[in-house]
Amino acid sequence: MLPNAGLSRIFGWSANAWVSPEGAGGTIIDSGTTLSYFAEPAYEIIKEAFVKKVKGYSLLEEFPILSPCYNVSGGEKRELLEFEIHFADGDVWNLPVENYFISLEPEGIICLAIMGTSRSSLSMIGNYQQQNFNIWYDIKKSRLGYAPMKCADV
Repeated sequence: MLPNAGLSRIFGWSANAWVSPEGAGGTIIDSGTTLSYFAEPAYEIIKEAFVKKVKGYSLLEEFPILSPCYNVSGGEKRELLEFEIHFADGDVWNLPVENYFISLEPEGIICLAIMGTSRSSLSMIGNYQQQNFNIWYDIKKSRLGYAPMKCADV
């Protein structure tokens, strides 16, 4: 699984690259974890892609837990980077911007809803990124399915 943040692809990281001989590491889909956590160096690559490529919004430094954060209030609407997850079988999960940027108070402040973990840690795709998707877990065949769905309409 490869994350892509508006780049042709983030090279040098895959979900299985950091699995230790003891089985530590890898990536899971976790509906009980709010945000997504990517093991280093993937998180820093994702974060830096947003910092370098998002233009036209003020980058805010006063939110120490989530980063990067932007002031998107006022002015004309600008586009943010796309974020997608690439799977080993070639499938691509395109996430809408409201699934990877979280709105904070005061109004008009958004932060990347992804955090980092140590290189030896497990990466997790949390429920914030899963919102408005129907997720299927096929444990027997080791498959994951997902489809856009308005959860409020169910």
